[in-house]
Amino acid sequence: MAKPLQKHVIARALEIISDESKWTRGAMARTADGSPCGCLDPAVARFCAVGALHRAAAELLGAHVFERVVEAEEFVLAANKSSFGLPSINDVEGREAVIAMFKVALAS
Repeated sequence: MAKPLQKHVIARALEIISDESKWTRGAMARTADGSPCGCLDPAVARFCAVGALHRAAAELLGAHVFERVVEAEEFVLAANKSSFGLPSINDVEGREAVIAMFKVALAS
């Protein structure tokens, strides 16, 4: 069973990418002009699934959250019985697939 913290991170990441204008493919995060950037960059405008998890964890927990992000990502994959990585699902299957996976994870 997921720890409440993992679900909080996933829920916040879902909020971030629910707005299609804040989602991207091919990079963890991008600026408004489409340039790749870090997930915590002040100029960030769009996130992939994993980038949204990083941003959500940082918002909720502050710095040094890599381990929490890995736990949340693993939980999403396990809840969906997926053997593919979240970056691949994000880039190949798209935002709707990621949103559905996040919702399954939150419901489990």
